[in-house]
Amino acid sequence: EPVRQPHVDARILRWEQGWCNLLLVCTVPSAGNVSYNWSCTGGPPGALEHQPWLYLQVHGDTDPTICCCNVS
Repeated sequence: EPVRQPHVDARILRWEQGWCNLLLVCTVPSAGNVSYNWSCTGGPPGALEHQPWLYLQVHGDTDPTICCCNVS
């Protein structure tokens, strides 16, 4: 059965001295047993969690970080 389109919710946990700590949460409506995989621009390969959430720390002066949640 195909997995429905995931939804990503971003929550700012802390903003201090130009750094922003974020929590990204990926949800899939009516999903049973699924696998999560995150990919982000500028991030080290293999360092991302295989969970429905991802913690990030980004600096306000850098290029935007784009993250995608892939669900299968």
